[in-house]
Amino acid sequence: MAERNSGYSLERSIRYRLIAVMAPLLILLVLVVLESVHNLVDQIVVGRLQQDAESLIASVEKTDTGDWDVEERFLPHVYQRVRSGHYFILRWPDGQIRSRSLWDRRVDPEQFSAGDSKEYLYHNVKDESWMVLQERFSKEGEAFTLWIAEDISTIQAEHAYYRNLLLVVVVGLLLVTVVWQRRVLRNGFARLEPVQRALRSNRDSGELEFPAAIADEIKPLVDSIQGLVERSSEQVARSRMSVGNLAHELKRPLLELQLFADEATDPETKGQLQNILEKLQRRIDAELRRARISGNPVPGNLFTFESELPHLQLLLDRIHGRTIHFELDVEQQQIPFDRDDMLELLGNLLDNAWKYAGSAVSLSARKDGQSWHFIVQDDGPGVSDEQLDKVNARGIRADESGEQTGHGLGLSICQAIAESYNGRITNSRSELGGFRVDVILQNKLVE
Repeated sequence: MAERNSGYSLERSIRYRLIAVMAPLLILLVLVVLESVHNLVDQIVVGRLQQDAESLIASVEKTDTGDWDVEERFLPHVYQRVRSGHYFILRWPDGQIRSRSLWDRRVDPEQFSAGDSKEYLYHNVKDESWMVLQERFSKEGEAFTLWIAEDISTIQAEHAYYRNLLLVVVVGLLLVTVVWQRRVLRNGFARLEPVQRALRSNRDSGELEFPAAIADEIKPLVDSIQGLVERSSEQVARSRMSVGNLAHELKRPLLELQLFADEATDPETKGQLQNILEKLQRRIDAELRRARISGNPVPGNLFTFESELPHLQLLLDRIHGRTIHFELDVEQQQIPFDRDDMLELLGNLLDNAWKYAGSAVSLSARKDGQSWHFIVQDDGPGVSDEQLDKVNARGIRADESGEQTGHGLGLSICQAIAESYNGRITNSRSELGGFRVDVILQNKLVE
């Protein structure tokens, strides 16, 4: 049986998936907002530069001496103030005009050549960041090129500030959302706690009772569990009843077989019939004893030593017709294993120990991490080394092999139960002088 992964959490899985969806969406939203603001600012600055460019183009006139000049009265004042952050350079084949705001700053317009293929461009000049707009026009047959620029360092600084502020807000929003959705998920899964408590409680009762109010999402699951438990209980009960009915129905054929054996005149035939009769009777008695030991099936309940062992001890004394000194040494009274499985497992082991014990039987149970270690010992005759290798084989019993000095163990059922819990069974000589069985089971139930 494959071992279950106990570290899986549905609530944690949903939370991580929501974060995996929300985080990229928020990042995409931030990128869209930043790019939109950046383009909006650029369009505002470009629009302002275009208006100033139109004013400059309109103010270009030829003087009386035949040179080109710009009428300053048509120029915005910012282009006449030194280092104002607004600049222009007007060039034609025979000369150029530079704005007074440039002062002694030497800028080569050829560095702005990228503007030939773009509406505008960025250019860093010392400690300033310029947005440069290039315009080409002609007047009176003369070709002109106008470069007009604005220092946007302050705008970029403000843009960076608000970008960082937006990032902080988004990160904070993401953290708040994570905490909020975690609380929402926990509150949602808290509605499942009554079902969980129902599975953990009622371990000593005969029924598995779920709360009346169950969320619609898990109602089919709860109904399936309830139906499965009821069907399992009914099937096990019918199966054990069938064993009893079968044993009852076999009494007449066994009686007839006994009569045939008594009436047989051939000693060899009579011996064979007696041998067959004894084997059948022994098998029927063993199955009936196992059914009595297991008791009524109650799927979903856990095994409790203090409530089960006294009854089991009394039953074994009655079955074998003698009183055995029984020692029980356990760490805790309730263990995380199914009640019926443990009744069948420990019942079979103790039944065999009772059968071959001289006067004492012991049972100990210890927890080792997620495993449990059970030891059943008796002070009987024990078995030989050769028989120790055989008693675990399915369907083989030492007392059925004709060697009555061995220890009678029908371990096929016990072995199947141990395997269902990813466990194992080993046999050895007991410290009491008889037989010892070690059973290690893995805890596969939720504590």
